[in-house]
Amino acid sequence: MNVQKVRDLTLVDLGQQRTMVIACDSCGGVGMKEQDVLQVSPHITGRYTARVAILEVLCTGAEVICLTSTICNEMNSTGKDMIEGIRAELQEAGINNVVLTGSTEENFPTVATGLGVTAVGMIQSNQLKVNSIKQQALLVALGRPKVGQEVLAGGVNDCIHYQLIKQMLKDDEVYEIIPVGSKGILYEMQELARNNRLNLIVNPGIKLDVRKSGGPSTAVIAAVSARYFSKMDVQVSMELVGEVCRGE
Repeated sequence: MNVQKVRDLTLVDLGQQRTMVIACDSCGGVGMKEQDVLQVSPHITGRYTARVAILEVLCTGAEVICLTSTICNEMNSTGKDMIEGIRAELQEAGINNVVLTGSTEENFPTVATGLGVTAVGMIQSNQLKVNSIKQQALLVALGRPKVGQEVLAGGVNDCIHYQLIKQMLKDDEVYEIIPVGSKGILYEMQELARNNRLNLIVNPGIKLDVRKSGGPSTAVIAAVSARYFSKMDVQVSMELVGEVCRGE
């Protein structure tokens, strides 16, 4: 069995042209406990933590089949609220047939909120869109990187949505899509180029803050053909941030 790590993904080659895709995310200090830094409903904490892991798997083209929630708080009522948030995010993503399992902390009282989520997906290996850029590609940022209170106050076009991701993945001229994590757009572009063994050319006129955290994956970077880019018409913030190409 071949297991490899690519960015924040773990890829397990199961043989017979099947690949398991595993991604995870954690969140601490965001909830309604007395020592939480950002005071929001645990329902929101559950939704946005699950969102990161779900998007990581979906952006590879894989189907999410299992989600685990490791809740560092009591079931009543923090855990229940988180789980409801996770279920709501799964519904938003159009994921119905999924196993949801997890654990809570019932031995000790807690003063801050903590949650970890792991998503597991399956895909035919030849359909996996990971390290799949074979030629020159334009890099497009969709959505805006936001974190903390900004996420809740963001505009309707600032956050990438599942429907657009699924639509883009169906097109052969969309080579790869990666969520923007806490290290920002520039880091993700550099990793994308390195993993595909390509050179990165950053657009010098970028308006977005390329070092800002993407928070709960409010933005993604899509590697697409020039022809696909020329016809893109999306209802979300979009900016050309660079390109990748072969060296001389």
